[in-house]
Amino acid sequence: MTTVQRRLASYILREHFGDIVETVGSYLVQKGARSLREIIFDTKLKKEQVQKALCSLVQHKLVVHEEKKKNVLLYSLEIEKILLYLRFPRFVMAAKSLFDDTGKLIIEEIIKHGAIPMSVIVDNVVEQFKCAGLNSTESDVRKVFSNLVEGHYLYRLSQDSQGEEGSDEKMFVLPPETSGKRKRSNDSDQPAKRLKTGDGRSSQDSYEIADQGIRWSINYKRFHQLFLEQEIISAVEKKFDSVAAEIVRTMFKTDELSRDIQAVTTKPITFYEIAKSLPKNCRIENSRISQYLSLMIDDRDKLVRKQDESGGGTYVIDMKNCVTTLCQHTLQSILQERYGSNALRIFRLLLQKDHLEQKQIGELSMIPSKDAKELLYKLFSEKIINMQEVPKTADYAPSRTFYLFSVNLKQLSRMHLERCYQTQGNLMSRRQSETQDNRRLLEKQERMDATIAGLRAQHGEEAAAEAVSELEELITEADKEQLKKLKVTLDKLQQAELQVDETAFILSQYITNY
Repeated sequence: MTTVQRRLASYILREHFGDIVETVGSYLVQKGARSLREIIFDTKLKKEQVQKALCSLVQHKLVVHEEKKKNVLLYSLEIEKILLYLRFPRFVMAAKSLFDDTGKLIIEEIIKHGAIPMSVIVDNVVEQFKCAGLNSTESDVRKVFSNLVEGHYLYRLSQDSQGEEGSDEKMFVLPPETSGKRKRSNDSDQPAKRLKTGDGRSSQDSYEIADQGIRWSINYKRFHQLFLEQEIISAVEKKFDSVAAEIVRTMFKTDELSRDIQAVTTKPITFYEIAKSLPKNCRIENSRISQYLSLMIDDRDKLVRKQDESGGGTYVIDMKNCVTTLCQHTLQSILQERYGSNALRIFRLLLQKDHLEQKQIGELSMIPSKDAKELLYKLFSEKIINMQEVPKTADYAPSRTFYLFSVNLKQLSRMHLERCYQTQGNLMSRRQSETQDNRRLLEKQERMDATIAGLRAQHGEEAAAEAVSELEELITEADKEQLKKLKVTLDKLQQAELQVDETAFILSQYITNY
């Protein structure tokens, strides 16, 4: 855990949970596992504040605890999960593209509340649709929830105190009690009135929650697998065409629910299975499919491999080569932007040839010797490339030593991933600073929006039009212009954060899994 990661985690906690939780989280990041008593003493916060902060962090699975001594629990922070909050907007967008607005709202509810029961999620989503004036029944929401679970985008937590992942057999199984009705309490003495349930929802005639104790959370690995597949399919489409991309997409679908994200290859699929599984709008002759597969097999990046000849040929997608290629292309884009096309040419040459001397690099890259020497020194001084000394004799005399340059892709990826975290921290700091500087204006706008929404809900659009017009005049033209500029600035900063996260995602997948 680096200083840059700690700083970024602190910004994330402050934005999503507030100052008190950020204080507790930052303390745990710096000090490691600590007891409740130590946290209270060192942070100078009240006991109730620390307890609520820890409760919130545990609910979102950002803090884990272990019993070190009898009746003494030590709390520690999961910083990797905190950094995943930067990717949550992508999770929401992916859910919307796959399952429309209902899927988007379900994912947002889990992000907002942490691990919660299905019944709570369904009620909250239906209520949101009702407030927006849209018709959506509990049955519709439950169906989308079921589809999310079947697609392994949500998983069921075990019922232990920490709420860890359950066994593979139960992680993606909906409980039979959640078939649509809540069980009525057997206590006939209960009064027939609306009672408050333990999770804050009301129920008629004291309904018992059928899925009580069963909580659901977002399966980060499944979303990461989806993003990785999309990146690979996009790369194939850019390199070849849309037909090749559809072939790769079809190969991915064969084991998308069973494949581990660290798997080196996909499940083998025969030629005839590929031809049969292609979508109707992409049905082409078998000879053309064979040509596309041959092109991808013979390509330098080796994204697709042929395993054997059975069933017309058995093919797999080489995930290791795919992720390595994505990582290389990402780093190449960064290098070209920072150092120019000649530096990119040297970098590509070293990736292909592995180890080369300065003279060889200048000749093979067709760059003047002086320019090649300057670029090599610049790249070496900034740790983009490595140098290895190979002496001809034991005295290591410079005149009798080979100096070989090479690229360590893992080391370079880690360095740029750290820069991504630093950039994201800077962007979040700037965004929070902009929001703080304009807090008065933003609060005024929020109060006005809430008042207008209340008037329209109470009197209708037409009846409230005059009152709404009078309220809108309370904001001056200067304030409106300032709000407009602020919105543009915040949108640009948020968009930049998402773009940096896309780069960080590819680099982290290569470092972690391959």
